[in-house]
Amino acid sequence: MIRFLENKMKLKVNMEKTEARRAVGSSFLGFTFTTIKSKNGLGYCKPKQKKIEKFEQRIREITKRNRGVSAERMISELNSYLRGWINYYARGYFKKWLEGKAQWIRRRVRQYLWKLWKKKDARKKHLRELGVPEWWICKYRKGLSCNRYWRMSNALRSAITNDILQEKLGLLNIEEYYRVKHNERMEMDRTYNSQQKFVFI
Repeated sequence: MIRFLENKMKLKVNMEKTEARRAVGSSFLGFTFTTIKSKNGLGYCKPKQKKIEKFEQRIREITKRNRGVSAERMISELNSYLRGWINYYARGYFKKWLEGKAQWIRRRVRQYLWKLWKKKDARKKHLRELGVPEWWICKYRKGLSCNRYWRMSNALRSAITNDILQEKLGLLNIEEYYRVKHNERMEMDRTYNSQQKFVFI
């Protein structure tokens, strides 16, 4: 195998980093490879567990409530990181996992805003600017002074909706961005495979 790679393919093999193994369960360039349990046994890839943990840690750092940066800067940094991460791993299959993480990310963004606004009057002002209806402000008027962020998470989700986060605050539509990029990668692969078949037939 090594002789073939070096003599025929003209590739330099790093013996310290090279090994032969089954593809299933292996990791390469941040991906883990596995198979779908079906008759044809199609393979697929997903982000490596360590990369997922690193992703979650970075999200926590960006959305840490006591960072003290503006909402605009925090969301800009978050969008930039999410786009880069999804662009790299878009070929992988992790739709269900990402849907759960997207909810978690939006919850952290809402809590960041709640912490940033601090005072009751400031919270009222910002909520009104975002188009939150008066009935909500009246219903949760006691909660406007609440700093128990997880306790307020459900109420905040009903006020600062996903649409508000995306359309008025500019947060990336995470699930849609992944869907588009994943489909692009799959189309690229199909095009490449069809070209290869044409060449070798």
